Amino acid sequence: MKMKVAAALGATLLAGTILATGVQAQGISVVRYLSQETDPAVVAVQREWVADFIAANPGTDVILESAPAGVINQRIATYVQAGAPLDVVHSDPGTAARLAVEGLLAPLDDVVEALGGRDAFLPNRLLIVDDVVYAINQAAATPQLFYRKDMFEEAGIEPPTTWEEVRAAAEKLHSRDVIGIALAGGENRMTTIMASTMLWQNCHDFFDGDLNLTVDHPRTAEAAAHYADLLQFSAPDAAAWAFNEPPESFWSGRAAMVLHWHALDLMSRQNPALIENVGVAPVTKNLMQATQTGGRYIGVFANSTTLETGRDWIEFVFSPDNAAKLTGISPLLYPPATESALEELRSSDAATVQAYGDVLFDTVYPSAQYGYSEILHAGGLDTESCELRETGKVNPYISVLWNSNLYARAIQRIAYEGMDPAEAVAQAHEQLAEQVETARREMGNN
Repeated sequence: MKMKVAAALGATLLAGTILATGVQAQGISVVRYLSQETDPAVVAVQREWVADFIAANPGTDVILESAPAGVINQRIATYVQAGAPLDVVHSDPGTAARLAVEGLLAPLDDVVEALGGRDAFLPNRLLIVDDVVYAINQAAATPQLFYRKDMFEEAGIEPPTTWEEVRAAAEKLHSRDVIGIALAGGENRMTTIMASTMLWQNCHDFFDGDLNLTVDHPRTAEAAAHYADLLQFSAPDAAAWAFNEPPESFWSGRAAMVLHWHALDLMSRQNPALIENVGVAPVTKNLMQATQTGGRYIGVFANSTTLETGRDWIEFVFSPDNAAKLTGISPLLYPPATESALEELRSSDAATVQAYGDVLFDTVYPSAQYGYSEILHAGGLDTESCELRETGKVNPYISVLWNSNLYARAIQRIAYEGMDPAEAVAQAHEQLAEQVETARREMGNN
């Protein structure tokens, strides 16, 4: 069975699909765009795209359907399980990888060629399976360590570059009024992802190059213990924190540091006066420097009844002018996808680009060299040399790791229940192994 889900959502989603099909029967080619983007500023750009796309392509329509990151996978799975038509989807990279491997996405090679070909794209932007492009990464952001320059200067602390320095700074700056470092500690994907960066910095990975699970390892236990230790310098209620709370605590002035993808983008809207007091530290390390290559991948379903219009929509979204509108309001979360677009951004008059200054091009974008896409390059972290490499092997099981929350639960057990780190990660490994094996069987049956 493909991507099991609760059937309760099916009726609502199928009703929307029937509506779209009815419009198509009247001679309009409809594309349903299911996006995980709920930020009003980004949704406003999407609506502008829709109006421009319809004007440029008479006889078409685009229906925007948004769902939060924690919900969208369930909605996608409901469509798939019901066998209902789904057009363009904007998903996390783990889900995109699994959909591609299962044969549910249509090739996008023609779209990529229209946008300049594969060589025109920056690293980690194309999801390729068996030399076929199935999705394009629209949000290849890399988590940065944002810190308050004024607080660091007053305390006489240099920007941290190692685990020890991060912990020392968090401890020194932590007080009743300000938390040392804003970290999520909830049983959710945010905790899993941020804790993953520390696993990689400890020169280890969740899977090897043959897609075997490798969680039960001393380096995993050490990395999980480090993250759990830092949680004592986060908020008292960090055990319930997910995606929104860490950056919110930072832009509101209640945190000295935050590990996040686009904290400056949020601050530019919520508290722009504080931007001049924010610094971005180089990617931190223990045994090596590494951070995540994020992603919100856009693909079109193979069973779409308006396949070509869906491809046209994706090409339209990634065209330089339209992509620039998105990058302009959120340059950290939505960096340019091509080298030429990156160069054009240097002369942008967007308020965010002007406000961030050189930090955008001198620190944030160069950190992509330390970005690890565990989805696109399985086994790409060499645990012997402690270096990153491109393998081009897609890992469809990362979605299992993210959606299960088992690694986040291990972090919680260490931080809040006092469990031995080795025991906690061993339990997570055992439970993850069962779910990965189930996923292998499901994908093998499709």
